[in-house]
Amino acid sequence: MEPPGRRECPFPSWRFPGLLLAAMVLLLYSFSDACEEPPTFEAMELIGKPKPYYEIGERVDYKCKKGYFYIPPLATHTICDRNHTWLPVSDDACYRETCPYIRDPLNGQAVPANGTYEFGYQMHFICNEGYYLIGEEILYCELKGSVAIWSGKPPICEKVLCTPPPKIKNGKHTFSEVEVFEYLDAVTYSCDPAPGPDPFSLIGESTIYCGDNSVWSRAAPECKVVKCRFPVVENGKQISGFGKKFYYKATVMFECDKGFYLDGSDTIVCDSNSTWDPPVPKCLKVETGFLHDGLASLELLTSSDSPASASHSAGITGVSHHTHPHITFMMVIF
Repeated sequence: MEPPGRRECPFPSWRFPGLLLAAMVLLLYSFSDACEEPPTFEAMELIGKPKPYYEIGERVDYKCKKGYFYIPPLATHTICDRNHTWLPVSDDACYRETCPYIRDPLNGQAVPANGTYEFGYQMHFICNEGYYLIGEEILYCELKGSVAIWSGKPPICEKVLCTPPPKIKNGKHTFSEVEVFEYLDAVTYSCDPAPGPDPFSLIGESTIYCGDNSVWSRAAPECKVVKCRFPVVENGKQISGFGKKFYYKATVMFECDKGFYLDGSDTIVCDSNSTWDPPVPKCLKVETGFLHDGLASLELLTSSDSPASASHSAGITGVSHHTHPHITFMMVIF
């Protein structure tokens, strides 16, 4: 009996590479004769799930995304063309949802960012001069479901008002009977007559006004006696600002006698602490040196032997300086 014959495989192994190659060619042909995934947009989205490829003539439809609405007649679909590209389509037919119109607040303005009421944008509020904002300065256009609404209520603009300014000791201000002051309303302070021989001086600004945020423009001034001691400069004299008494802001100028120079400022002012500012200067002696070959050496030295800085020539009465480098001057003796 003959052994049973072996059955041959209908697809010998040597044929598999050929079949695989044929399948790949067929698949490649199918893809090359189709369109890839359709384009994506900011304002609209594809209806249904996208596919890896689409056949020629196949149509896809879009719809407006959440927060957008459709306005005809622009198309919201496209077709896979014979050249394997999609026919032109855009999302220009989908418009952003807009928030309700907001009027300008009384005595103020509502300013839409980028000039639009569309969701995702802001509304800014400002008040006119003399008014201040009560509420949110910025509102946001937001989506609630499919509706665009503002994030809060519009603010209002209220008039700037100030309470009466402070009362001061030994003085008074105008309009003392007024209980409420409006924006830029001003009052002026003055001092009472002093009970003694020296008058009260007004220290600070005499006039203040109701400003932004319902705050007065400056602190209230004060009234007090300010009197500086009589300024005496040895080896010098006063050349302006003469008087028997020196009150607030009194100004005095000095110069030194011949042979002396000024150590300090030549001008001083009586300040609010009853002291001179800067301090009263001094007049220091100009000390001469030696003679040599018809020349005189002139050295300017302070009483404490610190070097002095000056500009000096024969006939000048005094010398003013503030720094003290050591300088030697030469004068020709005729």
